Amino acid sequence: MNKSYIWTLPTRVFHWLFVVTILIAFLTDDDKLLFYHAIAGYCIFILLVFRFSWGFMGPKFSKFKDFDLNIKSMKTFIKSLFIKNSEYLGHNPVASYIMIGMLIVTTLIIITGAFTYGIEEKKGLFSFLSTGVLKDFKSMDKIHEFFANLLLFLIGLHLTGVLLDKLLHKQKSALISIFNGYKISKSKLTIKLNLIQKIFALIMLILLIAFIFFNIIKPNNTLVSSNDININTATISTFFV
Repeated sequence: MNKSYIWTLPTRVFHWLFVVTILIAFLTDDDKLLFYHAIAGYCIFILLVFRFSWGFMGPKFSKFKDFDLNIKSMKTFIKSLFIKNSEYLGHNPVASYIMIGMLIVTTLIIITGAFTYGIEEKKGLFSFLSTGVLKDFKSMDKIHEFFANLLLFLIGLHLTGVLLDKLLHKQKSALISIFNGYKISKSKLTIKLNLIQKIFALIMLILLIAFIFFNIIKPNNTLVSSNDININTATISTFFV
């Protein structure tokens, strides 16, 4: 058996940043912590931009075209689940569906979250909607919560799959690969990044860090604060009366 380098550093860094920001988002789901909840949401948005881009321009196994979404492949995978010799260097068929599902659902969470923040809290980029035709639409938070619960379900499936893989394929478990990038396989394969991929990954990481520091330095910015303009009529010159 050989060690194949499958998950490159940007893919692994994305995975763990995604885990951390999702966790923060769930832990700050409280009226008193909405500022941090919004920051986590924007961070997740940046990570999603990276991952969707990475799905087209990233290395092998990180690209969406390498996700096995074939129904027949899924049936074959399920049948061979307890066979020790079965091997998938990238995502197996079930994991492929779960990964795509998580990315789509998380995107919907970010969209509904941004609208909820604007309509109900009158804050953020969509705060102008709080005085528009959607000002009385109070169900957006329910939709947001629905997708959040759906994501929890998908995360549960993902963790169940990881545990099953660890129990059934101890020698070739995929768990350690998300830490060091290597999988035990019959073939020896090394995935390498080209210059464009390296530069893109670095730019996205810098953007994420810069965004976090920007909100630390300037917490009352347009992205997270109220954009309402309060006019004190008492201060208006009598010239205009």
